[in-house]
Amino acid sequence: MRGRGGRPAEPPLGGLAAACAAQDAVATWQWDIERDVLRGDDRLAALYGLDPACLRTGTPVPLLLDRIHPDDRGGVRARIRQAAAEGGSYVLPYRLLSRDGTIRWVLSCGRCTLDASGRPIEGRGVVIDLTGGQAHPLERAAEHGIAVRRAVDDWHDPFLHRLADMLLLEIGRSLAADQAPSAWKN
Repeated sequence: MRGRGGRPAEPPLGGLAAACAAQDAVATWQWDIERDVLRGDDRLAALYGLDPACLRTGTPVPLLLDRIHPDDRGGVRARIRQAAAEGGSYVLPYRLLSRDGTIRWVLSCGRCTLDASGRPIEGRGVVIDLTGGQAHPLERAAEHGIAVRRAVDDWHDPFLHRLADMLLLEIGRSLAADQAPSAWKN
């Protein structure tokens, strides 16, 4: 499905708050950058349609990239490479394509670290399933934040990239905090 200007249609952010609150919608991962192997939990395996046992022990990253919608794959690969090379964070919405053709929108948030000599060594993060759910007032801000991030990608300014990522990260934190049980908020 295409949006304006030939870009992929925007993710259904109406599900972001619900996704953050759902116990089975947030998956975690750890990337050994040198070996290019990713380990993840059972939720990540379910989202990507992979064997949970293989993902727990480590799966080659190209296998995970193959599950990303072809229209999104190049941008996702480039942004993750950039975060690994610079040692920083990223926030990426993209589509996963299951074996049966079902499309799921996800939001991947990760951070890559460098060793003392500046070589990328590790990445850690989460993937949130955005498909479905109820709308939250801040989700309109998240939609605009994603649009800003895409526009900044076209400008190729690292500082603006970081600002757009920070905006999306803070919106996500606010949404998650709003969905947290009241005992967590005090």
